[in-house]
Amino acid sequence: MTLGPGRVLRVLVAALNEPWPLDHGGNLRLHNLLSHLGDRARVTLLLPRAPRFAAQLPRNVAVETVSDHEASGVPARVVADRTPSGYLARRHFGFNADMGRWLWRNARPARFDVVLLSGASIGVYAPVIRIPVVWDIVDELTMAVTREAQYTGWHAWPAALRRAALYALVERHIARRSTATIAASTVDASQLRLWSGAAHVATISNGVDLDYFRPTGDTPQPETVVFVGSLDFAPNIDAMTHFATRIWPRVASRTPRRRLLIVGRRPTAAIHKLEQLPGVTVVSDVPDVRPYYAGASVVIVPTRMGGGVKNKILEACAMERPVIASPRAAGGLTARHGRDLLCARTPDEWETHVHRLLAHPAHAQRIARNGHAWVCRAHRWATMGERLLDVLAMAAGTTFDCVASPLGVARREATGGVTPTDGEAFDLVIETPARARRAAGAVQMIGAEDRMCL
Repeated sequence: MTLGPGRVLRVLVAALNEPWPLDHGGNLRLHNLLSHLGDRARVTLLLPRAPRFAAQLPRNVAVETVSDHEASGVPARVVADRTPSGYLARRHFGFNADMGRWLWRNARPARFDVVLLSGASIGVYAPVIRIPVVWDIVDELTMAVTREAQYTGWHAWPAALRRAALYALVERHIARRSTATIAASTVDASQLRLWSGAAHVATISNGVDLDYFRPTGDTPQPETVVFVGSLDFAPNIDAMTHFATRIWPRVASRTPRRRLLIVGRRPTAAIHKLEQLPGVTVVSDVPDVRPYYAGASVVIVPTRMGGGVKNKILEACAMERPVIASPRAAGGLTARHGRDLLCARTPDEWETHVHRLLAHPAHAQRIARNGHAWVCRAHRWATMGERLLDVLAMAAGTTFDCVASPLGVARREATGGVTPTDGEAFDLVIETPARARRAAGAVQMIGAEDRMCL
């Protein structure tokens, strides 16, 4: 089906929260993808309520909100999902009946070609929609739950297994009612296929703003190790508590000049307690993290829990700083261990890698330059936007003529019209059922997340 000359793909993007401020990964991902989609398609963002930061949203995207007037006249039974899995999904994530009514009434071929549901929780609206749906789950849910249980003790396993079973049922239910499902990393996508059996799974990673996070050319502060992240987020709390208590004393014992800066917003009491350790400083709620990246001799990402793509790795590489990451943090990335970044599993490996980068600045600079080249090649937001546009067009079952806005033309000219050419990246096509079955049978998650660090 061809939309015809001069027609652009009409995309409705539904989200539960406006993508601003850019203080966490979900907002960052949606804001940048919206901006690039708006250059190539006619995009409407649907929100449950009027945005508080309307001036900060992409100007090439129209915004609509759910209103009582729009929702009136649609019986509740019309948008009810009476299946057991649907009931469990709504009870766990919640369901805004007015949004369900709006989607049932307005998500039609007369207005839109395809709907993008942005985020895991909003997937519960997929059964309501009567045009093709693409669900951007971002991070697979069962994997995050089981990983967390690994480090919280045996007593946490019964509850974790119950939640994982719930998430598996919900993911399967929503993915099978979506034309395509998107995950942010190949590891998350593979796990999604295992649990949901979904045949149409694509991987679209995160990008990084290469204009905002760019090398400063400043000399880093000697003997300085930096972690950047939200300090009220459980995986970050676990990562830094483990690193600071188990690994940092060994690193700091070599010289008293070494410093560990833990930078981020809303640090918990457990994080502040780490300042009792020699050389550890917590820097909270800074307005701009870039000076701390720029001053780091080494950036560490010792994540043990959670999933998805670690934006902190992309940001540090974009600012040309050397990165040491755990296999879990680097899982799903195409960065090469020993060249673009370093991976460390054990305390011995962490100590060795940190010491070598601190003691040999020339080696650290080589890693930093290679990491910068990699992230510029593989993680431009413009490239991710093009991939998303391809998935949406395939889901809509259409080809279309792109009528780019002047802003879109200028942006592509400024970036040199970058497209993926190096084979780096991810599943660019929606999986076929046969390929998905092969992947589900072959991929072992630990091996998938560790393979870049062998």
